[in-house]
Amino acid sequence: MPIASQAERGRALQPAFDLARSQVESGTVPFVVLGVAGAEGVIRVEAVSSPDGPRIGTDAVCLLASITKPIVATAVLQQVEAGLVTLGGDVAAWVPDLVNPDWAPVTPWHILSHTSGIDDVDVEVVMRGDGGRADLLRRLSRTRQMTRPGTTYHYASAPYDLLAEAIARRAGEPFETLLARTLLGPLGMTSTTFDPRTDPVLAGRAAPIAVGGLEGHPTPQDPELVGAFTDLHLCGGGLWSSAADLLRFGRAMLRGGELDGVRVLSPAMLALMTREVTAPVGAPGGIGWKADPLQADHYALGWGTPRADTIASPRAFGHGGVSGTRLWIDPAYDLAYVYLTGSWGLPTAPIDAVQAAIYTALS
Repeated sequence: MPIASQAERGRALQPAFDLARSQVESGTVPFVVLGVAGAEGVIRVEAVSSPDGPRIGTDAVCLLASITKPIVATAVLQQVEAGLVTLGGDVAAWVPDLVNPDWAPVTPWHILSHTSGIDDVDVEVVMRGDGGRADLLRRLSRTRQMTRPGTTYHYASAPYDLLAEAIARRAGEPFETLLARTLLGPLGMTSTTFDPRTDPVLAGRAAPIAVGGLEGHPTPQDPELVGAFTDLHLCGGGLWSSAADLLRFGRAMLRGGELDGVRVLSPAMLALMTREVTAPVGAPGGIGWKADPLQADHYALGWGTPRADTIASPRAFGHGGVSGTRLWIDPAYDLAYVYLTGSWGLPTAPIDAVQAAIYTALS
């Protein structure tokens, strides 16, 4: 039986927060911001900084990397609800100049579920040039389509930028403007942005990014490299945000698409968005099915879903980022948690350990 009292839950979570602290003290990560919430409010948020690095507060603005995907996907599904686009519509009809004519028709459903068959773009190559997002989209339109859409799961970030451009043209406004107007603003996510450098307050709270590794301490960040990445405003991995903002987003998902009287998505659309489409645990097949269940791919629309060996309930959904981040939501446990650090390439094991400690504490 999950613990009911918020105060009891906060005390029970001590081992999870102790574990996060030990990860910083051991040098596994440069810092951690860990936050846990339920549908009715935030339970506990703490930040731990390395004594050798800058002080990181609970209000730190961190590079989310691929946690960007479910946020962007929610904005896309809002436009589906509004009737602007359909999940089965041909993206080429909306942005014909950005689509490879050799591709079989690709839909928002294919892109959000990573089943478009489109290969990804090497972002580092784009960063080394001076073409910015336009170059990213040009390179994407020249990539091959490796498999027929809807038949194979292949994780790719750049198609999210294609979808964002398609939505922007349909809506008649920049995608970032639409995202702020329809989702970030209504949810009060005031610290979420593609570029914290444009706001002096957010810039002062922006957390550094180190390069992670399997062994030893993360190496210092390269500000020029981080700046080049940020300049691209990647819709598949470029948002920066705070624990408070992500917990507001997570709580809205826990509450069926509503927070503080503001509805951003219907319960039915949220149910569709979080329904696994690749290889549901226990199913004998599927797009992401593998003979070894631990090797199967698990994904819905913009959200990852639990692996067979995950402590989470089958109703859970979440997303991680290569910058050492994770947002995880589990309605069965009235749980939303966020783990933020700035360690590019961090293995998932440290975050998995904290997740297991959270579930153990609350069950």
